[in-house]
Amino acid sequence: MENMNYAEELVREFLFFRGFTSTLQSFDKELATDIGRGFHKDKIFDLIFSVYIPKFQADNLISLLTFFKQCFSQYETLLIATLSKLEISVLRYYIVHAVQSGRNDRVIELFKVHGADLLQRDQDWMSWFAIPYIKNPNLDPLFRVYFSKEWFDALNLSVRNFLSEIFNGTHILEYRILLLLCLVMDPSEGFEV
Repeated sequence: MENMNYAEELVREFLFFRGFTSTLQSFDKELATDIGRGFHKDKIFDLIFSVYIPKFQADNLISLLTFFKQCFSQYETLLIATLSKLEISVLRYYIVHAVQSGRNDRVIELFKVHGADLLQRDQDWMSWFAIPYIKNPNLDPLFRVYFSKEWFDALNLSVRNFLSEIFNGTHILEYRILLLLCLVMDPSEGFEV
C-alpha cells in the first residue's frame, strides 16, 4: 500500500508539473471516492460492456485491451494467451452488438482503422470482414454462435473471472508499481527482478 501511495503522489506531481489542473482535480476526486483503495474490476468490466461497446467506442476499447497486454506482457504466457483470446472475443462481441444495433457502419469503421492489425495477428478475422454485408449474420453457421445469449454469458463470465484473477493477484500489480517506481527513480538503469 505504501508503494501505491507513492505512485499516486508521482502522478499528482506529474499532473501539477504539466499544468493539467482539471485532470489533477478529477484524479483527486476519484481517489477520494475510492472506498476500496484499489483496483475495481467491476468498473473496468462496466467500462467495456456498458460504455465502450454500447457507445461504439472501438478505439477506446482497443486501447484498453492493448494497455492490459502491455501491463502484463512480462508475466506468464498463459496470462497473455488468455488475454489475447479474450481480446478477440470482446472485439467480436463489439461487432455483433453493432450488427444487432443496425450499426454496420461501426463495423466497417472498425475494420477500416484496425483491420490490417487484426488480420496480421490472426487470419480467422478474414471471414469477419464479410459480416456487415451479410443479410442475417445471426443465421449464418459461421457467426450464429456469436449471436447467442449463451456465448455472450460465457464471455461476460470469462472477462469477469479474468479481471478477478489479475486484480486479486496483487503480487502482479505490486510488481508493476515497484517497476514503475524504480524506473522513475533511475530510468537509465532499468530494473532487474
